[in-house]
Amino acid sequence: MKSKLLEITAGLSLLVAVACDTGSAQGENVASDTSDKKEGKKKKDKNPASEGFAVNNKYDLREMSKMGKESVPESSGLEASADGNFWTHPDAGNEAVLYKINQSGELLETMNVQGAKNNDWEDITRGTDGFLYLGDMGNNENTRQDLQILKVDEKAKKVVGTIPFKYADQTEFPPSKQNQNFDVEGFLLHNNAFYLFTKNRGKGDWVKLYKVANQPGATQTVAPLDSIQITTKITAADISPDGRHIALLGEGWVYLLAADSPEQAFKGRKEQIPLGKVGQAEGLVFVNDTDMMISNEKGTLFMLSLKK
Repeated sequence: MKSKLLEITAGLSLLVAVACDTGSAQGENVASDTSDKKEGKKKKDKNPASEGFAVNNKYDLREMSKMGKESVPESSGLEASADGNFWTHPDAGNEAVLYKINQSGELLETMNVQGAKNNDWEDITRGTDGFLYLGDMGNNENTRQDLQILKVDEKAKKVVGTIPFKYADQTEFPPSKQNQNFDVEGFLLHNNAFYLFTKNRGKGDWVKLYKVANQPGATQTVAPLDSIQITTKITAADISPDGRHIALLGEGWVYLLAADSPEQAFKGRKEQIPLGKVGQAEGLVFVNDTDMMISNEKGTLFMLSLKK
């Protein structure tokens, strides 16, 4: 009897040991799976390179300075001033003002733009005619029907012309969520025409390109010229002084497009330059044919320079 009890006890002990081992193994597998998933999430690139773009590591980025928050509350666009400094501006919910700053982030002048209203200024550019042009085209909800570009006399500090436009392919205000691709935060001026690059809030990562003639007066209806898929939202645009490269600012990247004309921007060589952490960057301007000044919304200035 004692022998029988010993056999039963030994058997139960063996079963318990096996069960514990199995449970431990299962726990290890679950932990391993969870760990792998976590590692996978960590390794996943939030802003991956776009298909068809070569990554260009030949640039250096350095922080230059920071604008005073009290003097310049927000920077949503960046352009050179006539005296070699820079103009920047806030967007929706702010006054119709331009701030002149230097590379050290110091406020040199505050221009109250006469005859203007800041519905949602998203970018600024300069023409060879000497005028500044403000892109009042921010359209987060895709509901606006008063999109326009303001022509500003820098010396007189006032609006001297308005260029209203609308999109030929937008018939609903707003369109369905997946088709909300009528917001623009980046535009440039070349050969007396504006080129607009959309900030897609819908699906598909498509950036559309529109052309608006530099003709104040009647509302222009513009159809998309071309489109391309880019993995991040575009927040600024500029063209190099020699007209050979277009730069688009995205989250963590500058997309560099080589083209003879902005109309062919998506058809030539395409590169993207990694920026790293620059915050919510919304302003970009070429300072020469290769180098660019970048500003983020909080007023930090960066210089993106081609390595020597």
